[in-house]
Amino acid sequence: MNFGIIGFGNIAHKFIQSITSTDEGRVTAIASRSVPENDPYLAAHPQVKLYRDYETLLQDPQVEAVYIALTHKYHKEWILRAMDYHIPVLCEKPLVLSSKDAAIIRTKGKDTGTYCLEALKTKFNDGFQHLKKDLPLIGQIRHLKTSFCSDASGMPPSCFLFDPEQGGALNDIGSYALGFILGLCEDPITNVKSTLKVREGIEEYFSADLVFSGGYTAFAEGAIDRRTDRTALIQGTKGKIEVPLFNRISSYTITLQDGSVIRRENPILGDDMTMEIQAAIQDIKSGKTESSVHSLEDTKNILILSEKIREAAQTAVSSSISCN
Repeated sequence: MNFGIIGFGNIAHKFIQSITSTDEGRVTAIASRSVPENDPYLAAHPQVKLYRDYETLLQDPQVEAVYIALTHKYHKEWILRAMDYHIPVLCEKPLVLSSKDAAIIRTKGKDTGTYCLEALKTKFNDGFQHLKKDLPLIGQIRHLKTSFCSDASGMPPSCFLFDPEQGGALNDIGSYALGFILGLCEDPITNVKSTLKVREGIEEYFSADLVFSGGYTAFAEGAIDRRTDRTALIQGTKGKIEVPLFNRISSYTITLQDGSVIRRENPILGDDMTMEIQAAIQDIKSGKTESSVHSLEDTKNILILSEKIREAAQTAVSSSISCN
């Protein structure tokens, strides 16, 4: 399947490596307004066409699907434009920046019969699916915790992470921390308590305590101003599961109350982006308009939770100010 890439930054360069491990995916065109003509990849792959205009790539009859690797605030526009051309879309996370926009994308996909998938790689690697099957070993879930904190202080000030329109920890990292929890928990959330550290309009850190109607709780945190181990912990009535690098699961450890320990190893095919690309290819060939593994409704629910976290944090600050 011939993919065109819109935007050619770091994540797009990773995509071109990841797609080589799929069954039939290949890159045939790239649209970028900034990549130099002597880019090493383009020099080594003269068959890949370079466009300076995104629309022109969408008009290329050889492009069968498009991967959108632009910064967050441009995703919605170019997803909708691709759908106008009935070109299936794999778009980097977050798909869009609001639950309202996610609903617009889903409606457009249904109206045009065009596939769209948010590239939340976590759910497509075998480790996540095996983890879901192992959950009964630890009994009923009591508490989940995810932590994904990175230090972006070394990035240039022009980095999109520091753009108030699209940057910050909740927009960029929230998809992983919240998507993992929502991917395992089907019950409605009944209460959200949260904190946000905001500096110059940028959400540098967030934390959220969640209560589910099933009687269990979860905690999620993410940051761009500090570094911690990227881990997840699932505690149940019969034991616990510890998941290092939960955003790209390749192993985890199950510890049961009787002291027995089970270690799971789940090698990743290609790299951690390969299976989401492979899944998109299979879905598109099957005529689907969205994924059954990570649907556009799943995407919208992550964004709804992000919005609730912001709202709860603002409410907590307002209450504190009024009390003082």
